[in-house]
Amino acid sequence: MIIISNKPGQLGNLLFIYANVLAYGLENNIKILNPAFYNYQSYFEGTKKHSKLIYKLFYFFSNYTARLICKLNIKFPLVYAKSIAWNEVVDLDMPNQFPNKLCFIQGWLYRSDKLLVKHKDNIKTYFTPTLKLNAQINNFIKTNFDLSTETIIAIHIRRGDYKTFKNGMYYYSINEYSNIIDTIKKLFEDKSVHFLICTNEKINLNELNPNNHKLTLAPNHELVDMYCMTHCNYIVGPPSTYTMWASFYGNVPLYMIEDKNKQINSNDFKIQL
Repeated sequence: MIIISNKPGQLGNLLFIYANVLAYGLENNIKILNPAFYNYQSYFEGTKKHSKLIYKLFYFFSNYTARLICKLNIKFPLVYAKSIAWNEVVDLDMPNQFPNKLCFIQGWLYRSDKLLVKHKDNIKTYFTPTLKLNAQINNFIKTNFDLSTETIIAIHIRRGDYKTFKNGMYYYSINEYSNIIDTIKKLFEDKSVHFLICTNEKINLNELNPNNHKLTLAPNHELVDMYCMTHCNYIVGPPSTYTMWASFYGNVPLYMIEDKNKQINSNDFKIQL
């Protein structure tokens, strides 16, 4: 059994860690537990059955246990712990990455790209939103968009923590997002473009949309907004596992804004792993 025992980030990060380790577990017939996911487990069909309180308590126990074993380099016959640095990668596409013990793991870059593709259908089923949330998502899309005639492009406006993340490298002003929307509209000028604006902050729509493009604000729920993006034709936003998960789950091409002044073309949109 493998127990994921830390939380390096928010929803997007934790989904990718969980999915990659889960793919490894499916391939190698190993049970995976993720008490670190307790804040989000009520969102998904595969995790909703777990008690949040029990998993929260179990998380603190497993987190402390893993840190103690690693710090003191304790060797147990039936228990193992592995903690990796932020930039350290563990390739889970390779077999036998963990001993046949109760394994506590901590870290960010546990990755299994090949296995993630191989087991994608099972992973998508596991991370299907609950019936209630799915109904909200589908109703929002059906009410606000015409899937048969419109090209729906999600714009993820992430500011907040990005003001300090990597010294503000990906912190863009509302005016800069407005310019990006103008650029995207020109890129798809032969389409009937409808923008889905996903953000967790209040924004000035007049500043964002001075050229009166067709846009709709997402419901402002972290899971609903993410999965609304899976129904779009394209996604645009700064580098973030939030949009990467939507791209992966929905097979939606994503353009990550790494240079706000770059001339964007259609080849820049890629489906993410």
